Amino acid sequence: MAKKTRRARLSATQRYVPTPGAPAPEQASAPVARPAPVRGQPALNSMKDEETYSYIRADLKRIGILAGSILAVLVALRLFVIH
Repeated sequence: MAKKTRRARLSATQRYVPTPGAPAPEQASAPVARPAPVRGQPALNSMKDEETYSYIRADLKRIGILAGSILAVLVALRLFVIH
């Protein structure tokens, strides 16, 4: 049985092949320039995210301490078992 291969799906614009003599499709308008954020002032979304996910930092700290202590126990056991 032959191996099946997966083809990439192309959108209509990716499949477009211009024919000779055909008019060119309309170009999209130029992107609108947005003002750059001011340094030193965090965005409102980042402040909201810190409040929303503040418990994650505590959980990650707890996981790091647990992983470090398990690693220390494994190293200590390795030293005592070999000698």
